[in-house]
Amino acid sequence: MADTSPQKDAMDVLQAWVDRYNERSGATITLQSGGEAGGAQLRLKYTPSEGTIAILHLVAVHQGGQPSIVVNRFEGPTAETSVQAGLWASGRLGRRPAR
Repeated sequence: MADTSPQKDAMDVLQAWVDRYNERSGATITLQSGGEAGGAQLRLKYTPSEGTIAILHLVAVHQGGQPSIVVNRFEGPTAETSVQAGLWASGRLGRRPAR
């Protein structure tokens, strides 16, 4: 059944998808989403164990004059991994040198 409620941007679409997935799957480890206004960055994340995070980070960019989505996967201690993912995304968006 299609969701007919208005969705503001890519973050809303992702959150709606994650909510529906979590409802249907009954998983013991739920997915979470995150991102920024406008959808240049979107993240799927989960906590496989206490103090550990796994992040699938998607970033909308222009490569060679074409719109693209670059994706990277991060997993490790929560604080360090979150920083690593953020630095990677900022580099892709030209906010700091790419790593």
